Amino acid sequence: LAKALALQQQQEQQENRSDQSGEDEQDNILVFGCRSREADFYYQDEWSNNKRLRLLTAFSRDQTHKVYVQQVLDRTEKVETMVAKHILEKGGATYVAGGAKMAKAVKDSIIECLQPHLGNDEKKAKTLLKKLHRTGLFRVEAWS
Repeated sequence: LAKALALQQQQEQQENRSDQSGEDEQDNILVFGCRSREADFYYQDEWSNNKRLRLLTAFSRDQTHKVYVQQVLDRTEKVETMVAKHILEKGGATYVAGGAKMAKAVKDSIIECLQPHLGNDEKKAKTLLKKLHRTGLFRVEAWS
C-alpha cells in the first residue's frame, strides 16, 4: 500500500504543479478488502480524499452478512464496465490490497470483467494483466 500511496501523492503534486486540477479523471483504482474498516483501513483519509483514485472496498466483518470485495466487482454490470473501460481505454492503474485469497478472487473477477471486451478470450485477459503487471499498471499487495 505504501507504494500506491506514494504514487498517488506524486501524481497529486504533479497535477498541482501543472495546474490541471480542473480534470476530474480517476486514473487509478484501489480494490481493498479486509475484515474491519476501523481496524484495517490504513490511510483511509488519504485514499478517500484523493480525487484521482476510485476506491472499491469491502469489509467482511462490518455487517451481519459478510461482503467481500470481489463481490463488489461482480455486483453490477456498471462496475464491471467501469473496470474494463478504466484498464482498456483509459490505461489507468489498478491496485489490489488485502488477504491472499481475496487478491486471487479479485484478480479472477477482473479477468472476467475484461473478457467480454476481448472477444470472451480468457487467455487474452490473463495476458493483458501480466503485461500491466510488468509495466506497473496492475499491482497486488496480499498478505495472510
